[in-house]
Amino acid sequence: MQGILVSDAALTIEQCRKLMHELATNDGFRRRYEDKPAAALIELGIPHEVVVNLKASCLVPKKLANKEIFQAANKALDDETAQRYASFSQPTLAFGSAR
Repeated sequence: MQGILVSDAALTIEQCRKLMHELATNDGFRRRYEDKPAAALIELGIPHEVVVNLKASCLVPKKLANKEIFQAANKALDDETAQRYASFSQPTLAFGSAR
């Protein structure tokens, strides 16, 4: 009896951001992704080993949502990143304070 191959392959945050950006801004890439998602992911630089181990449902050709939806999601990610880094505060030491 053969076992079932279960893959936990996933894109990194950086790869997801790059994919979202391309789907929001690049009409040619959007067409290629709709036709051949695996080839489009490899085009982005995602390793072949990761792509082939993604869930099969992620690699099925399909019509994408409107470009405006991806633009809004991409902007939301950019805004969230900006807020996260803008609120960064460096730790400081207080000398002479009670422990």
